[in-house]
Amino acid sequence: MMSENHMVKIGEAIIERSEELSIRLSREHDGKYSSSQNLSYSAEETIEHRKGFFVLLGEALLTGDIEEKLNQVYMWGKNAGKEAVKHGISADTAVLSLNPIRKALYEAIREEFNKLGLGFDAYFDVSDRLDPIIDHAVYSFTQAFVEYNDETFSQAQDELLELSVPVVPLTGNVAILPVIGTIDTFRSKKMLDQALERGTELGLSYMIIDLSGVHMIDTAVAHNLFQLNDALKIVGIKAIISGLRPELAQTIVSLGISFNHMTVTNSLEQALMKTGLTIQPEDTVETKENFKKGLLI
Repeated sequence: MMSENHMVKIGEAIIERSEELSIRLSREHDGKYSSSQNLSYSAEETIEHRKGFFVLLGEALLTGDIEEKLNQVYMWGKNAGKEAVKHGISADTAVLSLNPIRKALYEAIREEFNKLGLGFDAYFDVSDRLDPIIDHAVYSFTQAFVEYNDETFSQAQDELLELSVPVVPLTGNVAILPVIGTIDTFRSKKMLDQALERGTELGLSYMIIDLSGVHMIDTAVAHNLFQLNDALKIVGIKAIISGLRPELAQTIVSLGISFNHMTVTNSLEQALMKTGLTIQPEDTVETKENFKKGLLI
């Protein structure tokens, strides 16, 4: 059985050597991890981060309150996992980078054991104290990595969805919502939220929902459009559906879907006319400009 005095000495030695061990790890291992990835970690940040972990492990041998150390190590792992995602480190690289820390730790412990003349029983006492703490750090690191990675992906997906449903103002009271591609559940909800928010914000009277870029429609999509139409009507905005392809119109008829209570046009030009706007031919505009300049009589 290892004496508490020897346990403290080993803990103090780990704390004292924390920077040395961190620098050695940086020299021996960081090159091969960063060579395959574009990492934004600086060497100083990496060394300081590892040093903090070695200090926590050393302190775990100085105190009998292991629960407190487990909580501190858990927070270290959570922070490390979050930073790994932020710095673009892959999951496999992140987990593999923890193994050298354990190896360096036990190499240092063996060196200290040789100095103190301690045997296997004492070594296992130290191991029994440290291994659960290291495992706890790996667990919290992995948990945080997955959680923050999912959070980052979800945020990116939301931003992409927002870009995929742009409300484009045409005049002070008319805007167009061009829809391209497939409308799924997430996108339809974003489309509803975006249309209501921007429509109210812009003080619109009309919103043209252009479906010329939609290649497939089903009852669920139709239901989403009905919801959008009704929601806009409640806030005083008239929705106009434009650009329904002939094949989409056939699908709608075959599915028994009725758009009778909605304003539907087959082209954007017709939709604009419903709002009181017209598209002037280019030559007409040019003729008027030339007339103003006195080039034509």
